[in-house]
Amino acid sequence: MNPAPESPERIPRQSWLILTLVFLVGLLNYFDRQTLSILKATLKVEIGLTDTHYSYIVTAFMVPYIIMYIVSGRLVDRFGSRGPMVAFITVWSIATALCGAVHNLWHLAFARMLLGAGEPGAFPGGMRAQVKWFPPTRRAFLMSLNSPCTAVGAILAPPIVAGLAMVWGWRSAFVVPGIVGLLLAVAWWRVDHNGPGVGEDPAKMAKEPAPPLRTILGERRFIGVLVGRLLSEPVWYFYLFWLPGYLQERIGLTLPELGAVGWIPSGVASVVAILTARWSDKVALRTANPAAARVRALVFLSLFAPLGALLATTSSLPLILLLLCFVYTVAQTWFFYSAVLLADIFPNNAVAGAMGFMGAASATTAMIVNFWIGPIIERVGYGPIFVVAAIMHPLGALVIRACFATKKPPTQTSVVV
Repeated sequence: MNPAPESPERIPRQSWLILTLVFLVGLLNYFDRQTLSILKATLKVEIGLTDTHYSYIVTAFMVPYIIMYIVSGRLVDRFGSRGPMVAFITVWSIATALCGAVHNLWHLAFARMLLGAGEPGAFPGGMRAQVKWFPPTRRAFLMSLNSPCTAVGAILAPPIVAGLAMVWGWRSAFVVPGIVGLLLAVAWWRVDHNGPGVGEDPAKMAKEPAPPLRTILGERRFIGVLVGRLLSEPVWYFYLFWLPGYLQERIGLTLPELGAVGWIPSGVASVVAILTARWSDKVALRTANPAAARVRALVFLSLFAPLGALLATTSSLPLILLLLCFVYTVAQTWFFYSAVLLADIFPNNAVAGAMGFMGAASATTAMIVNFWIGPIIERVGYGPIFVVAAIMHPLGALVIRACFATKKPPTQTSVVV
């Protein structure tokens, strides 16, 4: 890429504001989708929700989520990050608030479908904003600072949702975050203006339109990352949607107890994500091959995923939390590294589209798996699911490593338009 309009040694104030907003958007995104899983046991009483019904609700969320992941990525490539991100945040915030007004299964399904339509755009939109506003020579470090955003959302959700539900009732746990999201949309509109940012060369952007999807799919390394996410994504969605219910219904935690300890695995994962990101940056500087450092980290982290199989063998809360710390660390750091790999492989105007397609494809496998989890749990319990989930990340790591092994170090011009 040609030199950025501003010196890469200086990070302008606008970039720091964008960094903060991207963090808050990712945080709220995962906070909002976690609320239902935390209140699952409560809604079983309030609206007669069963495990099978819950699978249907998860599917109602995932179908529009998958479709809009692709659509939102192309929208961001075409129109930039400002307008599309405001629209995405507004839609999912309204949907979150509507969840607090439901009275039956169908109301809840509709609200979750709307949530699924708005939420996926946060990731291609956030990625586009970062490559727009971060100087290329500092981009990896700045993006690593944002890597814990989804983990922080998962950390804050259990205690805050539990607190809101106990003080003002379970409906407030949806309505209050919805209002916060609308305020965040206003903030994004004011900060992210149109036009090229510090990380873009206006002349080059004008000459290079976004590449077609077939060009993105022709990149071998992208296929490796994609397959890795196809295998690993259902694991994260299983823990995201089903673990709070498991801890309440099978281990016996009350809602206040869940709020007190449910943040611990995500908290540990956040710290490890930052440390491993710094490590991979240092390796990348020494080797001049950033992608190799990311792949090495993915492979190493995947070795801890099989520990999740032990969850079905114990009812000890301390041991369960320890095992979950390993599992959450693997799952959450994989999201960060797969996103950074896309930035290593593709030019700026292809990153959002690539992320959109990857998110949609991987969410499809997650939707299919989660559709059947409810009936499986009702018949045989959680044990077999923990065991299968434990091997998905190692399999994905093998595929990613194989697809990157024979390639030259990636550059920002890897995709030929």
